[in-house]
Amino acid sequence: MFQTFGDRITNWMKNPNQLYHRPFHVIENIYFVGTDWAAAYLLDTKEGLLLINSTMSETAPMMIESIKELGFDPKNIRKLLITHGHFDHCGGARAVQELSGCEIWLGKHDEFFFTDRRDMILFEDHVPEFRITNFYDYKGVIDFGGVRIKPVHCPGHTPGTTSLFFDIQHKGETLSCGLHGGIGSSFLARDTLSRIGVPLSVRDTYLDSIEKVRDIRVDVVLPAYPGIFIGHDFWGISEADDGSGDGFIDSEAWGRMLDAKRDEILALMLREEEEL
Repeated sequence: MFQTFGDRITNWMKNPNQLYHRPFHVIENIYFVGTDWAAAYLLDTKEGLLLINSTMSETAPMMIESIKELGFDPKNIRKLLITHGHFDHCGGARAVQELSGCEIWLGKHDEFFFTDRRDMILFEDHVPEFRITNFYDYKGVIDFGGVRIKPVHCPGHTPGTTSLFFDIQHKGETLSCGLHGGIGSSFLARDTLSRIGVPLSVRDTYLDSIEKVRDIRVDVVLPAYPGIFIGHDFWGISEADDGSGDGFIDSEAWGRMLDAKRDEILALMLREEEEL
């Protein structure tokens, strides 16, 4: 499985344009500027732009052009929040930082990816080094331009995986937005964990993290991988949107997504036990 996925990534890196997805307005001050594979979100605030994740290094120019296409100047990016230290979320960080001089935020528990274990980034040769300026304070909020973002530590996918939650005002109503920092279970297969020297117990940590945030109220899910967002057609909603963003409001989608990912890892663990 991992090799097949690796072949797909290698192909994407050689032909990044095949990952193009048009940028679009999601709701209020939130915009999608990512790729067909990995999301990146731009928040327009009164103090400048805030970017969540930076896609792969090969697709960073595409992301930057998407920001321009929406009418924003990427040089005004003041903060880049990275949800975890894998290549498809942090690969474009160097390009964004060089262009804008922005702060870069990361979960402290993923710091060693960029010092002692660059192999943990995955495809690390494709991730130019960048300067981490801030680590998330899980007891506080990131207060920027009228947006108060609450980071929540959700280890499992990586040790420093961080989910982000914040409120917006929409038609006189307060809505909660949520982005889970890492719920991919493909890297939690027994063989993969053994190869990178991570204990199987990390899967219990992953399940605990899902339960930790399962019941948080989220009205608007910002999926890290929109194309495989379970139970919610993010692309279809964007095509049908009338500009209001109302279609992205679904207070049940967060729970459906996390329940499905919990069941997915439990099924993987059961299959592996049966194969022993």
